[in-house]
Amino acid sequence: MTNRGLKRSQKQEKNLAAKYDGKRSPGSGNGWIHKNDVRNDEFSFEAKTTEKSQYTLKLDDLKLAERNALLSGREMVFVIEMGGRNWMVLSQETFDTILET
Repeated sequence: MTNRGLKRSQKQEKNLAAKYDGKRSPGSGNGWIHKNDVRNDEFSFEAKTTEKSQYTLKLDDLKLAERNALLSGREMVFVIEMGGRNWMVLSQETFDTILET
């Protein structure tokens, strides 16, 4: 990741943590105990950012993010910052649970 990409990624994580009353997980990609990038009491956010007009979302990435979230007792939200906006990806089960509350 370039220095510019790292700064964008860190900014995305800081903004998510501030907006959703969460905490960043330092070293989340380096095998620390908290694997996803940001977490609050209910959700674990895996954050990705790209300057491109597309992002390849892989099933393995979703499953890993979901596993990491469930290990910490949280629901997973996969966040892709693209085109100046955050796009949130979550399972139908998580969405249904949100609608029920």
